[in-house]
Amino acid sequence: MSESTLYMTRLELETRRLFVLGRRRRLPARSSDLGYLVHCALGELFGEEAPAPFAVTGQDRRFTQLLAYGEHPRERLRELAERFAMPELFALCRWEDVQSKPMPSTWPTGTRVGFEVRVCPVIRGPKHGPNHGSLDRKNSEVDAFLAECWRVGSEEDVSRETVYRAWLERQLVRSEGARLLEARMERFQLTELMRRTQGSERKARVKRKPDVTLQGTLEVTAAEPFVRLLRRGVGRHRAFGFGMLMLRR
Repeated sequence: MSESTLYMTRLELETRRLFVLGRRRRLPARSSDLGYLVHCALGELFGEEAPAPFAVTGQDRRFTQLLAYGEHPRERLRELAERFAMPELFALCRWEDVQSKPMPSTWPTGTRVGFEVRVCPVIRGPKHGPNHGSLDRKNSEVDAFLAECWRVGSEEDVSRETVYRAWLERQLVRSEGARLLEARMERFQLTELMRRTQGSERKARVKRKPDVTLQGTLEVTAAEPFVRLLRRGVGRHRAFGFGMLMLRR
C-alpha cells in the first residue's frame, strides 16, 4: 500500500504568543531556542498529527514564519486545531495565511535538484575523545567535527565544512533515496538547544550543539525512499527545527 500524500505547509505564528507559551511551560527565561517553542506550539495546536520536520524561515516582531512537511493539508490542520486546541493557542496561528500544497509522489531516478537544509551534525557514542571512558556512548551526542578532530589527533588540520559534508553524504546514503553531488556550508554557529528530561519530574536542560545550514545538489536514486527522506528529515532533532530538506530548481 502506498504512503499517504505528503504536504508542504506554510504557517505564521504570532511571535509574542510563542514566548507567552514558553513562560506558561516554565521554560528558562534565558532560553532562546525558537525551534523548541515552535515544537511546543505545533504540538498544542495539532497534537500527534503536527507537521514535522519544519524550518523557521523568518521572524519579525509580529510573526514567526515556517515551512513544514506533514500528512495533512491546511483544511485538516485547521479542523484539528478547532476541535482540540485551547482558544489562546488557536489564536497563535494566522489562519487566513496558512497555505499548503501536495508534494510529488514520484521522482524519476536520476533527477537532480538543489537543496537547502539546516542540520545538527552530531554523532552518538564516538570511540575517541577525552571523555571516552566516562561517556554513555549509547545516548551521548558529539559534534561530528569534534569527533573527527579527536580521531585524527592534534597534528592534523580538519576542515569543518568537509566533515559536515561527509556527515550529510552518509545520511543520504543511509536513506537509500538520494546521493550527494555537491554541498557547501552556508552558515555555522553553536546554538543553545533546550530539551526536557524524561520521567515524572521533567526538567529543562540547555546544551550547545552545532547548528549548520548546507546548500548543494543531490540526485534521486529511488523514488519512494526519496519521498520517505523528505517525510522523515535529515539527522537528529528533526522535531525542533532541524532536518527539513527544502528543494530548489
